[in-house]
Amino acid sequence: MIVPALVLTLAALVVGGAGALALVHRLPRNRVLGVRTLWTMGSVDAFRRANRAAAPAFVGAGLVGLAGAGAALLSATTVAGVTMLVLGGLGLVGLLGAGGIVGARFAAAEEAEHEALAALPPTSCMPPEPAEPDCAPAAGVCGGSCAICPRDRTQA
Repeated sequence: MIVPALVLTLAALVVGGAGALALVHRLPRNRVLGVRTLWTMGSVDAFRRANRAAAPAFVGAGLVGLAGAGAALLSATTVAGVTMLVLGGLGLVGLLGAGGIVGARFAAAEEAEHEALAALPPTSCMPPEPAEPDCAPAAGVCGGSCAICPRDRTQA
C-alpha cells in the first residue's frame, strides 16, 4: 500500500508543480511536461499561454492525486486504501486530460486567430491626404477613435 501511494504522490507533485509553474508563466518549453502541440511548440509565448489556460486543471489534478494518496495511507482497511488510490489516480488522470484538452483548444483558437489576422490585407489608420489644402483631413478607416493607430500630431 505504501509504494503505490508514494508513486501517486510523486505523480501528483510533478503534475501540480508543472501547473503551478504554468500559472506564473515559469514553465519552460520542453518535450515532457505541459501542453505540447505543433502551435505551442512553435514559440515560447504560445507554449506559455496554452499552459496558462490549462494550469488550473493541472494544479487540481495534483491536489486530487495528493488527496487520494493521503487518504489511502490513512485508511484502516486495505480495500478502502486501494479504493482511495484508484479514485485519486483516476481523478489525477481525468483532470490532467481535461487540462490538456483546454490548453490544446486554446492553442488551436489562438492559431486560427493568428491565421485570420495574417490573411487580412494591410490597412492604415492614417487619414488620407485632403484633396484641397483648406479641407479638414478625413477620419480614416478607424473613424478617428482607433487607439492603436499612430497619429501624426503635426496635422492636427
